[in-house]
Amino acid sequence: MIFGTSGVRGFINSTLTPTFAYKITQAFVKVYHINSLTIGRDNRAQSVPVAMAVTSALLSSGVNVVDLGISPTPVTIRIMRELKYDSAISVTGSHTPPPITGILFFLSDTGELGPADSESVEKVYRKGNLSELSWTKMGKYETFYDYSDTYLTSIRRDAPKIHSGNIIFDAGNGTIGPLAQLVFSDLGLNHTVINKLPLYNFPNRLPSPIPAHLSEVISLVRRKSEALGIATDSDGDRAIFIDESGRLVWGDVTGAIFASHAVTKGGKIITTINTSDSVSEAVKSAGGKLIVTKVGPPSIAESIRKHKDSVFAIEESGKFIWPKVLMYGDAIYSTIMLLSLNKPLNELSKEVPFFYLIKREVRCQDEIKQKVMEKVSEAFKGYKINKLDGIKVYMGKHRWLLIRPSGTEPVFRVFAQSTKRKDANALASEGVKIIQENKSLI
Repeated sequence: MIFGTSGVRGFINSTLTPTFAYKITQAFVKVYHINSLTIGRDNRAQSVPVAMAVTSALLSSGVNVVDLGISPTPVTIRIMRELKYDSAISVTGSHTPPPITGILFFLSDTGELGPADSESVEKVYRKGNLSELSWTKMGKYETFYDYSDTYLTSIRRDAPKIHSGNIIFDAGNGTIGPLAQLVFSDLGLNHTVINKLPLYNFPNRLPSPIPAHLSEVISLVRRKSEALGIATDSDGDRAIFIDESGRLVWGDVTGAIFASHAVTKGGKIITTINTSDSVSEAVKSAGGKLIVTKVGPPSIAESIRKHKDSVFAIEESGKFIWPKVLMYGDAIYSTIMLLSLNKPLNELSKEVPFFYLIKREVRCQDEIKQKVMEKVSEAFKGYKINKLDGIKVYMGKHRWLLIRPSGTEPVFRVFAQSTKRKDANALASEGVKIIQENKSLI
C-alpha cells in the first residue's frame, strides 16, 4: 500500500522522495483528468522540494497550477472551491513529527481521495509509462500568496454570526497562525494567538495537539478567566479545545456536542471506529443515525459521498466536518462553530454522555505490522470482534479495546474505553502489552 490513513507520508530521503512525488502526482492527474489545481504546503523544510516536484509533475502533465505557497490544508481546499478549480493538493506532514512530510489529494467536492480512489491512483503509478507532454502543452503556473482576503470572505459567508468570544489559540508554529489572527480580529473576538509564526523546526512544541505538547496553552487558559483554548496541528485542520477551567476536552466529546446540535431526527452523523461512545449516545438521544467508518479523512469522505444526507462528520483527533461547507477539518471554522453555541465549553460538555477513552501507541516497523496484527487477532479468540479497521474487541457495555496499525506513522494505535478511568487504563495497558509481546516474536 502506498496510501495510508490520509494521503501518502514518509521521509524525503527514503519513502517520500521528490522522484516518487513526481510520479504519484502524474498518476493522480492521469486517473482524474485534472485541468486546474491549487497547491499549498506546510512550513517544513522538506515540504519545499516535494511541493516543487509535485508542481513540476502537474505542469508537465498540462495542468494549470495556482501555487499558494505556505498554506493551511483547509485553506488550500477553500481557495480551490472559490476559484472553481478541479482539485487541490496539500504537501504537509500535518500532525506527524517534523522529519515527516506527505501529499494529500483532494477532489472538486473538497473531500480527500477515498480508499477506492487511492487504489486507482496506485494501480496507474505501479504500471508506469507516465510520459510528459511537449513544451507547447505545458500547464500555466501562477502564484497566489495573498489569499487571506479570499479565505476571510469565504469564512464570513459560511460561518454563523458570533458576537463575542474570549479565546487563546495555539497555532503550534504551523501554517494557520497569521490567518487565525486575521479572522479573529475581523470577528471582533478577544483573542491571543501563541506560536503564531510558521517555523520549520517547530521550536515551541511538536505538531500533534496532544496533552504532552499543550502545557503552554493550558497554562494560559488557567490564568486567563473564562477563556476558551484551542490547539491545532501544522496544517490547521485539527482543533483540540481546552475548556474555561483549563481542562483538555478530547475530540470525541467536542464532536458529540457538535453532533447533538447538528443532527435532526433521522439525520446522519459520520464518525470513525476509534471514537468513544459519547458520539453514538448523543446521536441516539437526538434521534439521528450514526454511520461508522474506518479511521481517516479518506474513509470519512467516501462515506459522505455515499450518504449525501449526512449533516456532520467527526474524527476524534479533532477534525470536525460540516459536509455542506467543506469536507475537511478547519480549526478556525470549528472554533467559530463552537463559539456560536453561546455556552461555555465546560457547560456544553456536561450535556453529552462521557466515557473514559485512553490512547496509547507502540512503535513498530511498517514491514511487520501485518504479522503482528495476525497474532493480536489470535489473542482475542472468543470475543466479539469488529475488524472494520484493526481489531476492536467488545468486552461489555461501553467497554472495548481497539488495536490498529497507523497508516501515517510506524506505530500501533491503542484505544481503550470504559465507564471507569482505572479500567480504561488497564485495558489500554493490556493492549500495549499484547502488541509488545507479539512484536518480539517476529
